[in-house]
Amino acid sequence: MAMSYPPLDTAPAGEVLVRCMKILDVPQSGSLGGQTSSHNRAGQYRRARRAPTQPNGTGRRGIIRAAFGAASSAWNALTDDQRAAWSSFADGYPVTDALGQSIKLTGHQMYVSVNTALQNVGQAQSANPPVSNATIAPVVATATMTHAGVGTLTLAAGGLATDFVCISFSKPQALGRSFVANYWQCQHILANVVTATLFGPAYVAQFGAVTTGQKIFYKLTPVNQYGVTGTPTKGVITVS
Repeated sequence: MAMSYPPLDTAPAGEVLVRCMKILDVPQSGSLGGQTSSHNRAGQYRRARRAPTQPNGTGRRGIIRAAFGAASSAWNALTDDQRAAWSSFADGYPVTDALGQSIKLTGHQMYVSVNTALQNVGQAQSANPPVSNATIAPVVATATMTHAGVGTLTLAAGGLATDFVCISFSKPQALGRSFVANYWQCQHILANVVTATLFGPAYVAQFGAVTTGQKIFYKLTPVNQYGVTGTPTKGVITVS
């Protein structure tokens, strides 16, 4: 049964209503033409595709975009043999895309991915493909945040001093929230660090004061010394 919605011009000031409709169809996700298909707990649905706003941005967004652009431009300075080596590496190491599918990147795509990750952890770009794609699985010993803005996170199992872990957080969320999609990278640390890492002041500066009972989702993303990104470890902190 189609569901009707009020016209767009009845939306409150500053808001836009998005028309969507539940459908019976094969499971699918993504956009085609002007339509976007997705699903949630209520089932499959389709809505009009919206072009996302892409501001130039500052802070983390600006840093990552600059790193991405630098890596993409540097590809042109490689020799034919180096580009062939990256293509061979990419062919041998498929990645998982946003839809959960195993895909093979081009040599250029792999080069940009690896070198953007290296710049993100403060390392120089590499003209040669990674020697190893092995990454650690970060294990959290403690993760706490108080209403006074004192936050610490401690890893239980250390990796190598030459590898890294990127630490990211969500905005404060209501206690009933069980999932978030967007994270802000607060900092990165060496993978062998097992002492408490202080993140509270930076977090409060980014998102403002937190309240007892709120949730903060965290994500720890391993990056090895060659720029290969591993599977993130995710968890939740309840503000005390």
